[in-house]
Parts: sequence; C-alpha cells; structure tokens
Amino acid sequence: MSKMKSLSLSLSTAALLAATPAMADINAEQLWAIWQEQATEFGYTLTAQATPNGSGLTLTNITSTMMIEDVSVSGTIPQVTLTNQADGSVIISAADSMTYSITGFDDADAPDAVNIQLSLQGLGGFATGSPEMMTLNSGFERVTVESIDFVGGDPSEIPEIIHNISLDGYGASATYDFTNPAMLGFTSSGTLSGLTFDVEMFEPASGAEPELVPAPQPNMPAPGKVVTPAAPQPTPLPAPTGGRGDGHLNLSIALAGMESTSTGTMPRGIDWMTIDTFPAGFSISGDATYNSASAGFMFVDTYENVDFSASNTGGSIGFGVSEENLRYALAATGVTLNLATNEMPFPVAASADSTALSIDMPLAQSATPSPFSATIAYQGVAVEESLWAMVDPGQAIPRTPATVIVDLSGTVQLFVDLMMIDPESMMAPPGELRDLTLNNLQVSFGGAELTGSGDVDFAPGQMIPMPVGAVNLSLTGANTLIQSLSEGGLLPPQQAGMARGMLGMFAIPGASPDSYTSTVEFLPGGGITANGVPLQ
Repeated sequence: MSKMKSLSLSLSTAALLAATPAMADINAEQLWAIWQEQATEFGYTLTAQATPNGSGLTLTNITSTMMIEDVSVSGTIPQVTLTNQADGSVIISAADSMTYSITGFDDADAPDAVNIQLSLQGLGGFATGSPEMMTLNSGFERVTVESIDFVGGDPSEIPEIIHNISLDGYGASATYDFTNPAMLGFTSSGTLSGLTFDVEMFEPASGAEPELVPAPQPNMPAPGKVVTPAAPQPTPLPAPTGGRGDGHLNLSIALAGMESTSTGTMPRGIDWMTIDTFPAGFSISGDATYNSASAGFMFVDTYENVDFSASNTGGSIGFGVSEENLRYALAATGVTLNLATNEMPFPVAASADSTALSIDMPLAQSATPSPFSATIAYQGVAVEESLWAMVDPGQAIPRTPATVIVDLSGTVQLFVDLMMIDPESMMAPPGELRDLTLNNLQVSFGGAELTGSGDVDFAPGQMIPMPVGAVNLSLTGANTLIQSLSEGGLLPPQQAGMARGMLGMFAIPGASPDSYTSTVEFLPGGGITANGVPLQ
C-alpha cells in the first residue's frame, strides 16, 4: 500500500466524522446530502436507504466503501437516525452493531472475504453551529470486535483466531470550518479511557507429524573450568492436536487514559487516492498523552520461539505534516523491555526512567535555509544483573544507570522537495547544512559523565561539508572508569595507559578531582584542534 493511499484512509475517516453531522442548522435531508458529498470528496462511497420519520431521517443499511489498491473495505451500520431539534441542533444516534467486509485479495490461497462484526454501545452525538462553522460532539461507551470470519479460501491457509479487541470510553469535540470552499479547516479534542487488543492465531494443522530431533546432550567441563553455556537448541513440540498446527502467534496492545488535540487544513476537491505528494495548503498536526501503555509479541512453532514485551507508565505522541514540514515526537516514562528467544543463551531485560525521540524537519525546496531539530534522550537506562555478569562478573564497573542525551538544531537548505525525490535517479544531495548547534550532550556510564555544547557553520557549495566553529566538552570520572575497566579485565593495562595519556594531551584538568574540560575547534580549511593542540 502506498504512503499516500494509507494517508487517504485516515483522511477519509476524518472526513466521515466531519460530514456526519454536516450542518447543525439544517434539516436531515440536507444533512444526508452533504454527508454523501463529503464522502465522495475524500475518495469513498456512501449509500443508504433514506426514509423520512416525521422529525428527520432514518438511514437504513448505511454503508461506506473504500478501495485500497485492489482491496475493498466496506463498513455497514444497520441504522442511523438524524433527528432535528427545536434549538437548531441535530441529534445523531446509531444502531448497536456494525459489520466490516474486506474483499479483493489477489492471493490464490487467500479467503474470498474477511468479515468483522462489531458491537457498538452508546454510539451517538449531536451537532451545533451553522453550515459554515459546525461543531460535532460524539462518543461511545464501548466498541468491541465480536467476531472475525473468513469466507472461502484454502482452509489449510486460514488460521484459527481468538481475540479480545475493544475501545472504551471515547468522547470528542470537533469544530469544522466550511467557510472556504477550497479548504476544510478543523480543530478537535478527545479522550479515550482504554484500548485492548489481544489476538491469538493458531496455524491450522497440516496433518503431518513433525520430525523429532533429539536434544543435544551437554558436555561436562573439567573440574574447576568455567564454561559459558551454549545457546539452547530448539526442541520440537508435541504433534499438533485439536486441528492446530505448530505455529502460535500472540499479539497484545493495551493503552489507558489518552487525551488528544489536533488541528489542520485540508484542500477540497482533491483525489486523495491518486496524489503523489501533499497538495498546497495541506497541514495536519496533533498531540496526545496517555497514562500507560504495554505491548507484547509471542511466536512459537516447532523449532523457534520469540517472546517480547514492553510497557511504560505514561507518555506522549506528537506529529505534524504539511507540504513544507514534518514533525514527529515520542516520549515515555517508566519503560521496561523483555526479550527471550531460542537464538539467545539468556533472556534480556532492560528498563529506563524516561525515553524521548523527536525530529522536526523541512520537506519543501526553499530559496533560504530552513530550521530543523532532532533530539534523542534515554535517561536512567539499566539492564538486569545477568547481562552485567556476562561482561563484568567481578562487579568492577559501577552498576549506575546510563544516560544518553543528544539535542541538535540548525538550518538546512533544500534544493528539491523531499516528497518528490526518486532515490534511483538522484545524482546529488537534496540539500546542504548551513549551521548546526549542539544544544546539549550528556553521556553517563559507569560513574563517568561527558557533557558538551557548541556551534558550527557550513559554507555553501562544499562537496564534503567542513564545519567551522567550536564545541565545549566537560568530562568527569574518566580515570575512575578507566581503572574499573582495567581491574575488571575489560581494558588491557597498555590501552588503559594510552587512554590516560590522551586525556592529558587533549584535555585540561578541571576544578574538581578527576575532571577535565576541552574546547574542540573546527578551523577554516579543515583543521581541528583541542585546546590548541592539532588533531587534524
């Protein structure tokens, strides 16, 4: 599926929400007409049997259909009622069920259709405002996937599925601006109490017995000799029973306490299914926070297994995209990770007090430099003792959590639109750096810490960019860490001596014990010095 067609699916969902109430100060017939118009504009069809009911319209078998490549995705709600109110608002109520049907798979072994039945509890909303500026309040108590059915296809290729999928406690308020016939503007806010996604899939039995391979016998070490255990060899599972084969997949995601806001402008009259880049005036941005999240992935068959899990105690998600700019940001606190596979001799477990990753960059060609920024921050990173014991069984290195923070900003000149680049035909870089600022550098490990900041500039037209400027660095605890590495056998004495010599040559002792400072200068012509001592 192309990037633009994936985007169009999301845009069409937004359009459906925008069009559902259509206009709050109009009658139900006008509402339904505008709803269909918005559906067509965003690349899907909307049909229903519309029947007047005395106070509005009853829409029976209201169905939206979208084509993604050759695959058709169609959703049907048995009934939606639009009721005109005396105060000029429109109440929207829906039936308690919905069916999705996915057809058009081109694989010969694929099913003819996948039908998904949803239960809708308390789905409804109301619209207020005017045809030019309309506000929709909507929500539901709970949406649950009741069944997933495969129609047709090769039974030996269709897995057995056990699922628990639901959304709970959703509420949103969105305002849509239709005053500009060429552009749709919107702002919205919403809350979601919880998301549960838990799916187990079992490979259908093939009818063949798996070939059993004897487990290897361990070699006994000589007395007093330490032997690192080898990776465990896969052991076949018992023959499949109950119609299930060897493969077993479990995927789970949980999210709690989400709050979000978004805003944007979207050109109207655009064929979203055929565009190759973002149209002029297109801009969408949003930010969300949540209280906790977790994810798990487990796969096992006759000869391999993978078990992964991750969780956090809260975080945030941010994004922004337009014809000129891209913004993306993730952050979380209280992060834990666990991984075990039959390819590894031991499980891996790690944690972090906080993690963050963000990027804000231009996309469009410009006659002047454009700003950009990027940040990566992992604070309080720790691994379990079993991993430490593999490299430092004597505990010579302090087990203090590690931190890595790099915060950069600057400007870049783009010569082409990045969304239009064809990597196969690109003969030159799409742009050039003009300046780069190291706002914050912080790396701590084993009791040592390196910090820094600085600025460099880049002249236009350089085949190989050469910075001109300076970076100021500060280092504490370096000698102590070198000594710990040496005592633990991880750094030979000769290399430890070389490291101490490099510190004395290129760094200046600081005000406190075992501390150093250094100013690294990048000179015109490519020269580099550290406190005046040439490095290049």
